Amino acid sequence: MKRIIILFSAVLLLVSCEDEFLDLNDLDSVTEQVYFDEPQNFVDASNNFYRGLHSPQSTGGDGFDMITDYGTELSGYFQDYGQGINTPTDTDLYWNNAYTYLRDINLLLQKADEYVADGGSMDDISESVATAYFFRAYHHFRLLKRFGGVPIVTEVTNVDSEVLFAPRNSRYEVVEQVLADLELAIADLPETATGSDLGKISSIAAVAYKARVLLFEGTWEKYVGTVTDFDGSETDLNSAAYIAEAVTTAKAVMDSGQFEIWNKNDDPSMNNNSYKWLFTLEGPDSNPGGYTKASNNEFIIQSIFDFDSGNQIRSMFTQINFGRNAPTQIALDMYSTLDGLPIEKSPLFEGYATQADQFKNRDRRMWANFGELVIEDGSLPIPVISNVNNSNLSNQKFTTWNGYRAVRTEAYNYPHLRYAEILLTYAEALYERDGAISDADLDISVNIIRDRANIAPLTNALVAENNLDMLEEIRRERTVELYMEDNNHWNDIRRWDVAVDLINKDLVGYVIEGTEYENDASLFDPATAIYGFVNDYPSGVGPVKALIIDPVSNRPYSHKNYLWPLPINELVINTNLVQNPGW
Repeated sequence: MKRIIILFSAVLLLVSCEDEFLDLNDLDSVTEQVYFDEPQNFVDASNNFYRGLHSPQSTGGDGFDMITDYGTELSGYFQDYGQGINTPTDTDLYWNNAYTYLRDINLLLQKADEYVADGGSMDDISESVATAYFFRAYHHFRLLKRFGGVPIVTEVTNVDSEVLFAPRNSRYEVVEQVLADLELAIADLPETATGSDLGKISSIAAVAYKARVLLFEGTWEKYVGTVTDFDGSETDLNSAAYIAEAVTTAKAVMDSGQFEIWNKNDDPSMNNNSYKWLFTLEGPDSNPGGYTKASNNEFIIQSIFDFDSGNQIRSMFTQINFGRNAPTQIALDMYSTLDGLPIEKSPLFEGYATQADQFKNRDRRMWANFGELVIEDGSLPIPVISNVNNSNLSNQKFTTWNGYRAVRTEAYNYPHLRYAEILLTYAEALYERDGAISDADLDISVNIIRDRANIAPLTNALVAENNLDMLEEIRRERTVELYMEDNNHWNDIRRWDVAVDLINKDLVGYVIEGTEYENDASLFDPATAIYGFVNDYPSGVGPVKALIIDPVSNRPYSHKNYLWPLPINELVINTNLVQNPGW
């Protein structure tokens, strides 16, 4: 962990379009140049921590679903992880950046102790200290999701610090540290963050983040268990307790009354497309209804941008997002029909004869994310399989409308955690805890979201009458609602322990059988099917022939891929570190 002690260095250079899109923050810091003699010094230092929120300004790729069964691009930074063909690297940017931020955070906490010891009042700096505790939890949790157990750092590190050469902490110790720091943050953060403080972490935002942590770890321990634990890791499973607490924690956010789902579907000009416009709200010209970002009270943790002040995203997030986050067939088939049923169960599903047919009578989120290029009553040609985007559709989520902003000048606020996620967390955790969920609880959670998507409510009767699985339907809702946000799908399929099954198989791009693609060479040339076809793709009309865009032979994905390998340089520097299993 030698990188922990490197101070104030810019760790990355932009060498290409792709590198820029996936770059993490420049970690030039101000904290050790501040004397911490007065409260404002602590405010300035704590404000710097917000640069560690991984927004599209610095790490657009952090929200990708490219590395899952949704990914249609077979090149770039993430895809080898999604295929399971990555190898350990000398360094890891996520590791380096997290520990650099942790050093700055611990410095503020150390200076706070010194400030009080010298006669200063903790009341004057308590919000800054609480912010530091939140971000210490944030970075340790990000490390946990990527690596599992990691060294916990709660002190300012120097060249002779023992922690630099200490063994790894187990994932269970890391989670307890994260939860403890969140409790400290919750106790002293302000109740709300509005006006000029919009974008800062409030107490209720920290509660919401705690719900995310609890659900993630509770279900990871329930389904993955100890399979990914490194040798010598101390096991302390608390799955049931974490899941139960996730229910009450999410409900506390719901009961606070501070947030609501942004649903303007009553406005005819919005054409039931509130979900589409939510992610690019700026000024009144950013959407058909004339709404501004001030109308949005759904984002709980967000990065704030402002066009007029010049605080714009300044990356190619929109442009690259549009081309690279196109859907696989399994992604398209995930969306329900208007009657709230999966396509294989619904009489409203109109099949695959044309590409346009797939979009008829479907969840508005499908239209919002992928419908802009669909030809009315027709099909777009299938592109030749390559190592770039293997889809003829593109992603519109986080893509500005009708040229409203030029690339690099967008200034919509970017969500790291939305109220929709809290509603989904409540429903999932409740079902995981009890093995059941009432219609009343579905109505205060999942069905609020489904209403915006213009699909029928999820009810116990709907599930029973159609031989559905309630947990699977709650997970479906989460998958389509949080598409491409904060790597949710990637995190979800790992913690549910379904990633091995979903990713270690042929990746399907299109249904061919029974479609225009079957007999029209202008739309699809079978000679371009370099990986052939699967004949039993479980589509909405039953097993059919479908085009393979990446074969299972290219995807040797296993449980070891649930975690990244520790960087080689860290293992050389600190011989007490143990590598993750399988690496």
